Amino acid sequence: MSTKNTAATGRDNLDLGEAATMDVGTTAGTVAAGDDPRFTSAQPWVFDITSYDAVGDVRTATDGAITSGAAILTCASGPFTAASNPVGKSVIVKGAAATGVTSLVTTIVSRQSNTQVTLAANAATTVSGGLVIWGTDNTDAIQDAVDAAEAYLAAGNSYAQVYTPPQPFLIAGPLNNTKSGNGQIVFGVYSTAANKPVLEFRGEGDGAAAVRHWQQTVPQMAGSCWVSAGVFASTSAQTTNINADGNPAVLSGPNEGFGYGQSALFSNIMPVVKNMAILTTHSTYGLTYGAVNLYGCANAHIENLGCGTLGTVASPSTDYTSPGTLGTGLSVGVLLPAPGNNDNVIAKNLSIGGGYTYACFVTEHAMIDRYMALYCWAGLVAVGTYASSVGSVHAMKILTASIEACTNELYIMGVGSNGIGPIIDIDQLSTESGTPNIAGSSAGAMAAARGIVRLTGLFTESGVSVGNPCGIKLINGQTPYPVRSVSTSQTVRVIDEVVLVDASAGARIITLISAVATPNSYTVKKIDPSGNTVTIAAAGAETIDGASTKVLSSQWDTATVVPSGGNWYVVA
Repeated sequence: MSTKNTAATGRDNLDLGEAATMDVGTTAGTVAAGDDPRFTSAQPWVFDITSYDAVGDVRTATDGAITSGAAILTCASGPFTAASNPVGKSVIVKGAAATGVTSLVTTIVSRQSNTQVTLAANAATTVSGGLVIWGTDNTDAIQDAVDAAEAYLAAGNSYAQVYTPPQPFLIAGPLNNTKSGNGQIVFGVYSTAANKPVLEFRGEGDGAAAVRHWQQTVPQMAGSCWVSAGVFASTSAQTTNINADGNPAVLSGPNEGFGYGQSALFSNIMPVVKNMAILTTHSTYGLTYGAVNLYGCANAHIENLGCGTLGTVASPSTDYTSPGTLGTGLSVGVLLPAPGNNDNVIAKNLSIGGGYTYACFVTEHAMIDRYMALYCWAGLVAVGTYASSVGSVHAMKILTASIEACTNELYIMGVGSNGIGPIIDIDQLSTESGTPNIAGSSAGAMAAARGIVRLTGLFTESGVSVGNPCGIKLINGQTPYPVRSVSTSQTVRVIDEVVLVDASAGARIITLISAVATPNSYTVKKIDPSGNTVTIAAAGAETIDGASTKVLSSQWDTATVVPSGGNWYVVA
């Protein structure tokens, strides 16, 4: 750990005259009173990570070359200057590790020239034109700042802030479980009998959730940014770690691995993550650490957070062309507090740029205004129950969600309390997918789910599907009213409501989806004057008013059917 001496305020002593000459807003607590309304010269609750020797010196190159079985890394652009002092720094070489692991994580042991260094480990895969990221490992320094902030809270104070200046800071240390969590940076347990303190992890400015442009050849690292060099060596290593300590993340509070979030047990703290970008090592198999795990915390407030892996979209890397492979692993980008939490779960402006198996676990009481997820196996996970938590009782709400290039737009994790839930409403779920899909951890979880999701964007209507019968109502946001006209036999879609059938060319059959769990009702109308019939058929052994079919014989004959108890009933 860092041994740098700091003042009682958690920062270096600064002469007020010196402080007054500094650039406003660059370092918390180091400007004179009156220069900036956000900061004063006396803020003992602010713990700036640079006061604990953190160095924001992450650098990138896009022309890395290394040969399988060798440790010599070459970048023709010459970034390894003597002035940059690369020796001893941690380095990530994307693509140079084994298949699926993807990113080689090691250190630089020697410098041969501006264009060449030697690494402490050999590459497993030959790379040319690869992304290389290196910098000082700040794990101990940032953890020292967190420890100091928690000591301040332990002294009877109710608020502490761990401040990250607008620079990129590398975190390359191992996972730490000493505070009943599983993270590179961890904070601890707070008694439910005591006052709930607020521990804020704050960066600078509102742009941390900025979304990388699809033509960027480097990751999006603007503003106050933590860059993790953590990745598992195999799927078995990832599973073993999760089973022992819970889901890993760069920043973790007490979590499910130590019983927190389970059976309504929580650490009585309000963590706040604001104006931060957290990037993690890219793995095509989803073996990276997550960004934030707040699963065992009683409350949570996230605002202006951007996270994702260190992959890029632009050719030639195309790291996210196969999001289905991320399902090989078990990574979770963001975990919000478990079901049973203390009714204050807020996410305002959350961007998840891709690379995770599950982008975000959303839990009861959660209110999210803007959410974006790209390039994940599951773009959004609605939690009914997970890791022995109690079942969800209360609903969650998302105003707008943009979910694109994910295998599953919405994923249902576990069954809520008393077999009902999770309950989720999404006012707008915008996607450009040809096959937008809702899936779940089990058929029972999907059947128990409730809520309304309005699909918007340029999705393919015929491609909308659910993995099993699902209790969530899907609304077709592409049409002013969900009327579909058909002239051939069809099975109704989960987004249909009214089907107009032209049987003039021959008898037609309209087959219903399963009545189990579905929130849908369907109106079928024969619109042609021919003598050909339109037959409404139940799925499998299900019935319509006790029969397997309902026949419409004349023009304008109409039947509206509703589900109950696994069968259909005509109500009009």
